[in-house]
Amino acid sequence: MFTQMERSRLRSELLELAAHDTRLSGVAVTGSAAADREDEWSDIDLAFGVTEAHNLETVLSDFTASMYNRYRALHHLDVRAGAW
Repeated sequence: MFTQMERSRLRSELLELAAHDTRLSGVAVTGSAAADREDEWSDIDLAFGVTEAHNLETVLSDFTASMYNRYRALHHLDVRAGAW
């Protein structure tokens, strides 16, 4: 489990990675952080805009691999919400 400071640092790193990924058109912080209601049990919720629909699986795969390899993630959930 992450401390609140570690979670904040990880979220910042993920946002920085997303900012430099040209396959993404945008990223949004969602969930409890977006509503300023985080607590010690909160997770990190992010929404990504992918510039080209055909890149979706590759982008998800790359970010997932990064989470498992770089940050030793234990599990994740990808939710596809269509074009936005």
